[in-house]
Parts: sequence; C-alpha cells; structure tokens
Amino acid sequence: MKYFFTRDNVSLAVESGCAARRDLARREGFEISKLTCAEQVHGVDVAVVDEALVGCGALDLESRIPKSDAMITNIKGVCLMILTADCVPVLLHDKRKGVIAAIHAGWKGTAGRIVKKSIEKMAEVYGCDIRDIEAYIGPSICGRCFEVGNEVVAAIGERYVTGESENGKALLDLKYANTIQMTEMGVDLSNIKVSRECTYHDRLASWRREKCVERIGSGIWLE
Repeated sequence: MKYFFTRDNVSLAVESGCAARRDLARREGFEISKLTCAEQVHGVDVAVVDEALVGCGALDLESRIPKSDAMITNIKGVCLMILTADCVPVLLHDKRKGVIAAIHAGWKGTAGRIVKKSIEKMAEVYGCDIRDIEAYIGPSICGRCFEVGNEVVAAIGERYVTGESENGKALLDLKYANTIQMTEMGVDLSNIKVSRECTYHDRLASWRREKCVERIGSGIWLE
C-alpha cells in the first residue's frame, strides 16, 4: 500500500490540473489511467469501486463517480483520490484483507459519520475487521482556525469544540472528531496517523482563507 497528501493543486478547475495529475502519477508511481475520483457533494454516500469504475474522473470532471464522498476498493493498482481545501481527508487501509478507502470528511460528513459508514461498508463488502484498519488523516483546517456557528456545533457535538475565537465563535477540531469516531468504533489509536499541517495556517489550498478553486489531493492505492 502507498499513499500521499499533495501540497500542490491537483484540481481540474484550473488549466494546469491535468498536467499536475500526470506529474503526480509519475512521481508517486501509479498509472494515471487508474486514478479514480468522485463528485464530492458533502454527503455520506460510499462508492464501491469495481472494474467498471476504475479511472473515473482521472482527467475530466464529467466521468467522476456521481455524488460520493468516499470510495473503497480491493483492486490493486487503483489510486483512489479525494480533493480538499480545509475539509479532512481520511485514508484507510485494511492490511489483512487488502482493502483501501479514501474519504472526504467536511463538517457535514463528520456530523454524518462518513468514516464510520465507510468502515461499515468495507466490512459488508469485503469482510474487513476493524482491528486490522490503519488510518491516515491528512492536512486540513485545524481546531485553532476553524470558526463555526452554533448550527455546526449542534450537528457535530460540543465535545469537539476547542475554544472560542476572537470573534466569539466556537472553534472546532474536525481531525480530532474523526479520530474519536474511529477509536469509538474500535480502530486502535496507535493505527491512526494525523497530519499536523493546517490548510488555513500553513498556506495550503483553503476555501476558508481565500475561496479558492485549487484543491490538494489525498490518494491511496494497493501495489
């Protein structure tokens, strides 16, 4: 298994997107024809990537897997990639069964427990055991920078509030929320690796900072 979190833009919303993805494939060592992406809509649907879906959304927006914020597969060589600009990218790997997942967990997905739904789908389709799952949480907005309103706190829960901003708004830690949701399911905390990079503070693609069209990519594949 290999995975990556890019610092550069790989969104097809900009002219350089296709070239950036081809460069990424060469650099990381996967085939661009097997890069697979979904139409992310801040929902909780999980797509099972079979042979018919391999390569969807690799170099064009039209062929993306429709309305799915998570993808799972057991097909070797298929790189599942999600795009983010503050939301939390979560990559999963069942080391025993050889199953992977790529998940887009914004606040709505976190409130809807999309990581939990993805793990449940991995168990349903491939017979995965929660004890064999490793998780990698990539760069996203951190708990010191993510200001939210009361409706977001109500949806996700006050336990993930880290404090109050200078503007009097609650500060929410989505990385922590997704980590706790996984450990409560039974994922060993030692099997969860969390990036310390903050997209807002560390000048990565950040919708909250500058309403950008750029996106960083988070991908995983089985060698």
